[in-house]
Amino acid sequence: MARRVEGAGDGRTAAARRRARLAKRSLVILATVGFGAWMLLARMSYAGHPKHAVRPLAVPEPMYQVVRRNLLQSGILAPATAPPDATTSTS
Repeated sequence: MARRVEGAGDGRTAAARRRARLAKRSLVILATVGFGAWMLLARMSYAGHPKHAVRPLAVPEPMYQVVRRNLLQSGILAPATAPPDATTSTS
């Protein structure tokens, strides 16, 4: 019959727990680094992410002046005309 030696199992259990703790930490670190790298890659390559500040779309002022002048010259855009004055009939 085999005799059980005191303390022999404790060393193996402690070593197994140490390896398990190391494996868990390694997995968490690897997952964190992988997630960060994935976010960085998505930020750099996906077209939907803005890579610079957006500018509002606006007509340049010189072009706006030219268009306004052309509309005034062609009569499309002109000052409002007053209705004809009211006249009374002559007797």
